Amino acid sequence: MTHSFARLPDSDAPASTITQPDPLRFEPLRVATPRKNSLIVIVWMFVAIVVAMLAFSYYSLGLLSAARAFVGAEGLWSKAQKEAVYMLSRYTLYRNPVDFNAFQASLAVNLGDERTRHELEKQQPNMAVAIAGFAQGRNHPDDIDGMIQLFRNFRHLAEIDKAISIWAQADDHIHALMDVGNRVNMAIRAGTLSTAQTQQFLQELDYINKQVTPLEDDFSYTLGQASRRAKALLMFTMFIAVGVLLTFAFMLSRHILRQAEAAQSALRESENQLRGLLQFAPLPLIIVRLSDQTILYANDPALHQLRITQSALGHIPSRNFYVRGEEHDDIMAVVQEHNSIRDREVQLKDAQDKSFWALISTRLISYGGEKCLLTALNNIEERQRAHNALHHRAFHDELTGLPNRAMFLEALRRTISNTQRKNSMFSILFIDLDHFKQINDSLGHDIGDQLLQSVASRLRASMREGDIVARLGGDEFVVLIEDLDGREDVVQVAQKIREALKPSCMLSGQPVNMTLSIGISTYPQDGTELNQLLKSADAAMYQAKKQGRDNFQFYTRASQSAAPTKDLSAVNKQPPT
Repeated sequence: MTHSFARLPDSDAPASTITQPDPLRFEPLRVATPRKNSLIVIVWMFVAIVVAMLAFSYYSLGLLSAARAFVGAEGLWSKAQKEAVYMLSRYTLYRNPVDFNAFQASLAVNLGDERTRHELEKQQPNMAVAIAGFAQGRNHPDDIDGMIQLFRNFRHLAEIDKAISIWAQADDHIHALMDVGNRVNMAIRAGTLSTAQTQQFLQELDYINKQVTPLEDDFSYTLGQASRRAKALLMFTMFIAVGVLLTFAFMLSRHILRQAEAAQSALRESENQLRGLLQFAPLPLIIVRLSDQTILYANDPALHQLRITQSALGHIPSRNFYVRGEEHDDIMAVVQEHNSIRDREVQLKDAQDKSFWALISTRLISYGGEKCLLTALNNIEERQRAHNALHHRAFHDELTGLPNRAMFLEALRRTISNTQRKNSMFSILFIDLDHFKQINDSLGHDIGDQLLQSVASRLRASMREGDIVARLGGDEFVVLIEDLDGREDVVQVAQKIREALKPSCMLSGQPVNMTLSIGISTYPQDGTELNQLLKSADAAMYQAKKQGRDNFQFYTRASQSAAPTKDLSAVNKQPPT
């Protein structure tokens, strides 16, 4: 939809050639709009909270899992220790090497755990050694990393430190068990193991077993207590963290929403002020949404100019009000590139298809949180009509309405240029009325003027649409015929003109007969320059008069020599601009 809008602020876009003082001047509208990312901020904030809680829960579950893995490792350690005592007892009684090998295999579990403990107690432990030790202790590979992290990161906790201390005490008994095994094996292999020695070894094994069992129970209890305490602590920490994060999220969300409400309120207030300003503006003003180019607002002068109602706003595309839709598209492209355009002269139409000329200026603004165009329309229909009237008078004969000398010469220049490019031909028919001076003197100038008007009308009616008929002045007319196939075409036109003038003209109740003499020049054989072609046609016209009038003649060299000397310098004058 298009309107003639008041001049807007200076634009980088090219201005129309028509300029006038700015009747209304707008600065870019700066309206506070709510932050579109407020909701995104809130959403991402809660996403961060959820991610943090998931990470904390994962870490907590890892710690609890590591504690349970330690309890399980203690079970494996205890089982291996008891198997070692049992197998060594069998070996002592039955002296079967298989039992001794089983004793050593069971003892390796306890020794692997011990090796890990010694390695992790170092300032810079070798993790490969620690992992291999736990693996030798028959711990599941998935539990080993958690067990190592628990040992290293929570050693300072009382329960963990106590459990490690119990572990170290138990390892001392494992060394005692290993010592008994070595002595039994040496005695058996030397064949010196007596019944008394056997009983002594068995008593030592029983003593070691009784010493280790309470430590195993104490170790399991301590780890269980540590696990329960850690669980309670983690749950408490999680509830506190959730409460703190949710409180923070609530406060931040409320702050953001308050800001958004304040921005919305400011936006509504600014838009109300803008509407009030535009409503009382003397020129038609509209606001067009840039995305779909729909008219969102129009003040009363714009509604009257476009002949639309308030109910239509928000549904009518601005393009509907342009006589030429491509002009609307061009304006939109310029505005999007330069942000504004000023004093663009366009032809618009209202809702009832009545067209008018307008001077429009438009620029980008923010309205309702969207990119829009504020456009001012200045109806210049009266000025355009006056301009067109002046242009018509400057290039048309006032009496006959035909193109005048200036317009004809301009058309002739264009025709010469076009014909040169197309390598074609055209002809000029120079027409002069026979005995017009006698008619003018005898019947009066009014009758003479009526006769000239009648001749002009008949000439116009006899010509093709593309041919040009002009009045050079007095009783001289000229016809420009383009796109000729040959001389025969020109002859047909000349005959047609003569036939059109044969019927008598009824002027003031009396018949007036009129004949004419026609001189013809053709481009390029009779001249390639404007003045030369006109002189040739004029010379041929005098040759036609010399031949008795009421005929036509083509230009020849004899025509030129027979023609009177005539000043045609006026035909070279440039038409007014």
